Order: sequence, then C-alpha cells, then structure tokens
Amino acid sequence: YSAAISDMFHIWWNYLWFVNHLFSVPDVLGSLFSPFKRLQEERGSLLLHPEQFFSGLVVNIIMRLVGFFLRTAIITAALVGFTIVIIGGVMFFTLWMVLPMLVVDLVLNGVTAILS
Repeated sequence: YSAAISDMFHIWWNYLWFVNHLFSVPDVLGSLFSPFKRLQEERGSLLLHPEQFFSGLVVNIIMRLVGFFLRTAIITAALVGFTIVIIGGVMFFTLWMVLPMLVVDLVLNGVTAILS
C-alpha cells in the first residue's frame, strides 16, 4: 500500500511534466513579447522615409500584440491543465486513502444487516 502511494506521486509528477511540455511553458514565457511567427517589417530610416518607418513600427507593434495575446492564451490553457491535474491528483489520493476504510465500513454494515 505504501509503495503504491509513492508510485502515485511519481505518476502525478509525470502528468504535471506532460502538461508543462505539452504547452511548452518555459519556451512560451521566454518568448512572450516576441512577434507572432516572427513576422516583422523592416523599418526604414526615420529621416529618409518616415512613412516606411511608421508603417513598419505599426506592423511590428501589432505582430507583438498578437503574439502576446496568443501566448497568454496558451499560458492560460496550461494553467487550466495544471489545475485539473492537481485537483485530480488530490481527489485520487483522497479516494485511495478512504477506500480501505469504506470497505471495512461496508463489511460491518453488511454483517449487522444480516444479524438483525
């Protein structure tokens, strides 16, 4: 029974590892403000071509905002996944600890029902 508890924590850790790698949380956090799919415009010289400079600036800001919002959605989904795994692990651990007591209770209730 005690070996199963240790194995259960290792399995739970594997599920957390899986969610972390499924959503690539460290990589997404590292590139949070990077442009979406590395889409960028070349900015021209402010003095020679101000229209190219400002159009490139606007496109780059938009691409960074799109990348930020998409990566934020991925991090939110990862947090939901972590929460589900943690709550599921706690529920399973609680169930694992309660079931032996439940079996004893059911046997005692059955014996008292038969004898009464």
